[in-house]
Amino acid sequence: MNLALLFLLGASQLYIPPEKPIVLDGQYSQRSDETSLQLIGERVCFAPVKAQWGRLPRPAATHDAWFCFANDAEARKLLRVPARQLDNCGWQARARIIIDTYQPYLQEGDGNDMARLVSVDKVAQPNAIACE
Repeated sequence: MNLALLFLLGASQLYIPPEKPIVLDGQYSQRSDETSLQLIGERVCFAPVKAQWGRLPRPAATHDAWFCFANDAEARKLLRVPARQLDNCGWQARARIIIDTYQPYLQEGDGNDMARLVSVDKVAQPNAIACE
């Protein structure tokens, strides 16, 4: 896609479907501390291992690759994310996942990339995230 067309479409409408499903290893997290809730809400997000960042159809960036799931309710079920508890600030676990859509966030300000989780090949037992 050339830059003129990208400009005409507007960054908020850009959608880049991959040619095939993308398999990623990394860690999911669902954070419930006050700052995370303000920035991303109660979404489940995923950070792939650095060696796999190039698999994501996104522009080269200086920040770490991570995204939240567009199909959050289904992602919670597939990843077996425990219910929110008052004695911790969320959950995290290593996982191998498959996504089939990816939408990079290209605007200025608060926002994040989004992807649709298709399936989970494996997921470790979740660990509670301690509150600071």
